[in-house]
Amino acid sequence: MTFRDDEKARYESIKFKLFSKAACQPGVYRGISRSFCLQNDCSTENLYVEFRRDALTYFRTRAIGWHDGLLDRQGNKKGLPSNHLCCSQSSCVNCLWPMTTHPGLLASVFRPFFPELAEGLPITADDPLPDGTQPYLAFEWIGKKGSNYLNEIGNRARGANATSADFAFRFQRHDGRIQLVLGEWKYTEHYLAKQVDTNPTRRRIHREHFEQWQKQQPLLPEYSTFFIEPFYQLMRLTLLAQAMERARAEGEGEMGADLVSVLVVAPKANRDYTENFTTPALAQFGRTIGAAWAYLAPPDRFLAIATESLLTTIEQVAPEPLHAWRNYVLTRYGWWRTAGPTQ
Repeated sequence: MTFRDDEKARYESIKFKLFSKAACQPGVYRGISRSFCLQNDCSTENLYVEFRRDALTYFRTRAIGWHDGLLDRQGNKKGLPSNHLCCSQSSCVNCLWPMTTHPGLLASVFRPFFPELAEGLPITADDPLPDGTQPYLAFEWIGKKGSNYLNEIGNRARGANATSADFAFRFQRHDGRIQLVLGEWKYTEHYLAKQVDTNPTRRRIHREHFEQWQKQQPLLPEYSTFFIEPFYQLMRLTLLAQAMERARAEGEGEMGADLVSVLVVAPKANRDYTENFTTPALAQFGRTIGAAWAYLAPPDRFLAIATESLLTTIEQVAPEPLHAWRNYVLTRYGWWRTAGPTQ
């Protein structure tokens, strides 16, 4: 049994606590009726009700597609969230959305992991929210408009055909510098060892940036080693972060960020992801993927956080007006708990 199998089974037993009666009917996912999916017409219930409309608006107005998303009424492909309850994108939005408008919450949640965090800063390069304010956390971030730090080709968009951070936030440090964090959010993902990607275009696009990294870390395995998931994702985010920093040094940069780091949030319980080295060449650098990447990444530019630790912090610091959301998150994603959230 994988962690994903465990989560599917858990949802079958608790979904009546979280969703409408209609939504609890089995949904069709990739052509098969599945009990761990919401009924297709109710896929928006994959998002927490209190901010559901705002999150849908955020994605729609920025032309961000939902992973395995469904057709909306306007005929937009992937215009609605996936109906799969183990969707990591919905999980990311459910757990982080309130931080788009609550910089104090963002600081309280992430400061235990980034002790240098003094104050959350708005994502000034994102579009304004409906009330005219800037979000303090962005989703599917590829960089400010007009940027293409990695010189990627094709029809680039947030969340598609470009290196995208699942989420991003920035903050002022106690030393006065500005730090931007590019986040990768994992839930039930796991990857199988398979033949590396030999696409010549992808190899050509990233080689120059990889060689810049190699100058800092001569112990890096050969370039081709990284063209297999999940290491391909981590490589691209690391290269994007470095390119953003170099742009700052050249007088441009990403919203004034002096430092750009990569953060991975993944369940400790999902050992199928955290301890599965799809390429043996990287296993020598650490017992887990996070530990190995921390060894290879530029100094102080990578951090791995267990989802369990992040959600426990949310439980501890969420203010009273957000307790209903906090309880939802702990009920829905508290796989390690035997009791409900603290009231």
